[in-house]
Amino acid sequence: MSTVMTLDLARTRTDGAPVSESTERFEELYREMLPSVYRFTTARLGRAAGEDVSAEVFHAAVVAINDGHFERVTPAWLMAVARNKVIDQWRRAERAKALDHRLHRSREDLMEFPPDWANSSNRAEVMAALDQLTMRHRSLLILHYVDGMTVPELAERLDENVAALESAMARARAAFRRHYRGDEPDASARGNPDQPGGGM
Repeated sequence: MSTVMTLDLARTRTDGAPVSESTERFEELYREMLPSVYRFTTARLGRAAGEDVSAEVFHAAVVAINDGHFERVTPAWLMAVARNKVIDQWRRAERAKALDHRLHRSREDLMEFPPDWANSSNRAEVMAALDQLTMRHRSLLILHYVDGMTVPELAERLDENVAALESAMARARAAFRRHYRGDEPDASARGNPDQPGGGM
């Protein structure tokens, strides 16, 4: 990150642990997890919004620590908070139509996706295709194929029914294929809502 985030722990904690000890433990966790949280948020939101959300994630950690729940603040907890905040950001943006259903970010704002999702040889094409999608379609594909959330999990998190979300996923895949190398969906992919197709 280009700037250093400064977070202050409260001078007293409800569980009575020494402030210096809790501060040291938090700073260690912060140094360890900041790169992962930052990569996760900026890959999905862009640099500016990703930095803001990263700060919110660690602010939530400070609040939990000050409330005496340091044991809750683990790497897995931080990443879960990051994912929830990214989803919330997407939903707010979609409701407000803030991005007019398209992502307008410079190429330098895009971070690599996990290598097990897209080979380095075609990652640039995948990213270019994703850039052409609506906010909703892009977020659904990333949450499902990159973050590994199942359709039922997505439906619960987004407060939608499974059937409607399966239809939305099918439309998202079809839109991706249209932009990815100019591919068109084949009949088998259209008939199988779980078939990613076209390199997804």
